Amino acid sequence: MSTYLISDIHGHNETFRRALKKVALKKTDTLIILGDIIDRGPDSKGVLDTIFLLKDHGFDVKCLKGNHEQLFIDSFDDTYSKVSWIRNGGNLTLQSFLTSDIEGIPKKYVDFIKTFEDYILIEDYILVHAGIDMTKKDPLEDKHSLFWLRDWQSVYDKDWLGDRTVIHGHTPMPETEIAQQFYSEVPNVICIDAGIYLLKEKGYGKLCIMNLERKTLNFQNKLEK
Repeated sequence: MSTYLISDIHGHNETFRRALKKVALKKTDTLIILGDIIDRGPDSKGVLDTIFLLKDHGFDVKCLKGNHEQLFIDSFDDTYSKVSWIRNGGNLTLQSFLTSDIEGIPKKYVDFIKTFEDYILIEDYILVHAGIDMTKKDPLEDKHSLFWLRDWQSVYDKDWLGDRTVIHGHTPMPETEIAQQFYSEVPNVICIDAGIYLLKEKGYGKLCIMNLERKTLNFQNKLEK
């Protein structure tokens, strides 16, 4: 039994499926996706369908909400969010559903995305999409930071975090830097976003899947053209 973490799939279904095969995901394992399942890539619908397929076959899959999922949800009620969502890769999500308008996305997918959790606590780990503002009175209720935070240094509080470790995505890092985090001065904040959509930049263009118990990393190069 293993717990696998992956983040920022961004509509790259072929790469996502290959990454799962690489670690030989089993029904006794747990897969936790740290948000940004949709947008930017060519097949957001396909990624969601893969998750549905896994769950239908008895796999334990949990999903966190990322900033892209939040923009998507907000787009149904707010024009500014809708424009922002489309400009940040939502247009490709619409294409994957063969529609030009968000209202054309089947309710099954919308309802599923709305069920995504804001964070997950598991043993001594806090799993979030982007970050935690540890200076807040109740850091885990600050949803803006959970979905959007990038500047960790100014909001890091060792006393609040204690012996726990935060694992997140959202801020792309090259493969070597992701691995080096285990030996950094702040080893209890780890990012596993390998920048799947940044193919032209060295060290990016990958999905990172982490075995939580073993603290091992597997990287899958982007397969989509």
